[in-house]
This record gives sequence, structure tokens and C-alpha cells, in this order.
Amino acid sequence: MNFKIIIFFIFFVCILIACNNYKNPYQNDKGIDPLLIAAIDTAHYTLIKWEDSLIDFGAIKTGDSVQIKFNFKNIGNTPLFILKVRASCWCVQLNFPKDPIMPGGSGMISATIKNSSYKGFLHKTISITTNTKIRSNYTLVLQGKLLE
Repeated sequence: MNFKIIIFFIFFVCILIACNNYKNPYQNDKGIDPLLIAAIDTAHYTLIKWEDSLIDFGAIKTGDSVQIKFNFKNIGNTPLFILKVRASCWCVQLNFPKDPIMPGGSGMISATIKNSSYKGFLHKTISITTNTKIRSNYTLVLQGKLLE
């Protein structure tokens, strides 16, 4: 009977420890933005793998919109932070994860474009800054045709 209790206790402690690994390691009570700490903590930079960095959305008519999803994965051993995201044009609305992506986890940056009245070829970029080794700045490209 005692053996079952010990096994249950060990199992419970392992689950408790595993759940604590998904907290933001830079969260603090000093009023310092965790993203700032992640940006300067170069010893704990991680690695990112983009599924696609260029997406052609095809063609959209005036009044229509399209949502493009850029998927990525944290392939490093420390939490991944998306520090800054900026589009080359106000016509691109962005949504990205504000919380850290844990090792092995995945995330997505979505971009929405609405064709209000333009026509022709559209080529826009999204600049991403992360806490990653080798390089910390990435450029994603979305392109397509805007129809009347």
C-alpha cells in the first residue's frame, strides 16, 4: 500500500514540476517588461523555424480581404519571444503571440489585407524581431494580385 502512495506522490510532483515549466521565465515584480529582459538575455536565445517566409495569396477583388498565416516553431531549448512585428504598409493588419512560445511549441503570425480600391500586384513585407541565435530579424513576404 505504501508503495502505491509513493508512486502516486512522485507522479504528482512530476506533473507539478512540468506545469511550472510553461511560465514566462522573465516575469518579475520589478516593473521591467519581460520582452526587454528576453531581448538582452543573449545567453538564453533560442532557434526558430518558419514553415513559409513567402506566401502568395492569389487574387482578391475590391472589398474582399484575405488572411495569411505564417507558422513557426521554437526548435531551441529556451522560450521564444516575438519582440517586435511591423508591416511595411498600414494596409496589413497583424496579429502575433504576446506570450512566450515554449521549446517545441508552435505559433503563428497572421496578416489580414483588405482590398479597398487598389488594383495591380501587391508585395508587402513584415519585419519580425525575436530572441533567436544566429539572427534576430526576419522578413516575411506576402504578395498577390488586387482585382477591381
